[in-house]
Amino acid sequence: MIRTLFVSDILPRRPAGGAVRRMDVVTAALAELGPVDALFLAPSGTAPPPRETTRFARTGVAGVPPYTGVRALLEITARGPSAAYAAHQRRTLAPGLPDWSTGTRYDLVWFNRERTWLPLRGRFTGRTVVDVDDFEDVLIRRWTRLGQGVWGVPLTPWQRVQARRSIGWWRRVHRRVARQADVVVAACAADAARLGRGDRTAVVPNTYPAPPAHPPVPPRPDGGATILFQGSFDWAPNTDAARWLTADILPLVRERIPHARVVLAGASTPEVAALAGPHVEVTGAVPDMTPHLRGADLVVVPLRVGSGTRIKILEAFAHGVPVVSTTIGAEGLDVVAGEHLAIADTAEGLARHCADLLTDRAARTATVTAAARLHTVRHLPGHAAAGVRQAALRATGGPAGVATAAAGRHAP
Repeated sequence: MIRTLFVSDILPRRPAGGAVRRMDVVTAALAELGPVDALFLAPSGTAPPPRETTRFARTGVAGVPPYTGVRALLEITARGPSAAYAAHQRRTLAPGLPDWSTGTRYDLVWFNRERTWLPLRGRFTGRTVVDVDDFEDVLIRRWTRLGQGVWGVPLTPWQRVQARRSIGWWRRVHRRVARQADVVVAACAADAARLGRGDRTAVVPNTYPAPPAHPPVPPRPDGGATILFQGSFDWAPNTDAARWLTADILPLVRERIPHARVVLAGASTPEVAALAGPHVEVTGAVPDMTPHLRGADLVVVPLRVGSGTRIKILEAFAHGVPVVSTTIGAEGLDVVAGEHLAIADTAEGLARHCADLLTDRAARTATVTAAARLHTVRHLPGHAAAGVRQAALRATGGPAGVATAAAGRHAP
């Protein structure tokens, strides 16, 4: 039996986005090995919904005080925003940790992302696994290439300096994680290779469950087409992609398919809501993405910023919807352009692929079939659960037989 403390700065919320889906798979797999306690780092006064805590033996919240004022300004100026905020967390989180979290001898402490490991490293007893499913230095570098500061703010000369400092700092953090954690987890082989130390890295792929079978949706009599872009639009890279899709890509698609329309489905912001118009629907948060996927002729993933892997592509694969994506949108998945999906990195190229797949039934069928096969073979939750159990057992030196038995109960 392995007793685990799971530490995350992401609160579970429904409907689940990609980060919460990954959290669900990880914590369920850990529970196959023994009891799991959960500690969430969150702004003071917030907590996970009670229904989300029933899966854990114990649940606690450590409040993160606001980081404002003169001291924050001076520290950010001196050290850069990423390093300064991490130091603030390390200073302020320790007094708020539940006594049971520091007083329990855990076999394993699983940190959900390196930004939770940084302020709390050494605070708990147990071997450590750090799940680095996103690389902050990659995100910052890609924002800079777009001529924008971190998370899409204007790129002033000062922001450019701070971006360079943050990129260098996060790279040092990743090297430190690779040296000090017992096992480091990444979402794909390429990210694991970036971390180095192959003997200490493991891959836990992002996944999406197989949906129930549904009868096919009949084609629309007007010859129109629905292009879906789904996700949480309070995440700045999705906001940037939504602007690009509606302003530059959709008009080019409509030159060939005049009745084409875009649906932006998911938690929204005022900026994204303002994109709604005659050919653009903004749904806001939806309890279930399935109806939108079933009603879509195509899923497009026009991300220009991102890291890790996109669960929204796996979601489309599972529901039998063809996908057009940028290279960044599809990175980390073992996909072949032209076989599992179409890839382009310009508005013209993305629009061309969209129009081609919307008008070529044979190409659509071949793409959907290949994508569904890839999803079934590599990206069902059972595949990730097996990786979680193997990482946990590697970190703790547990017997391989435990992982084998658990995998047998939940085979993909």
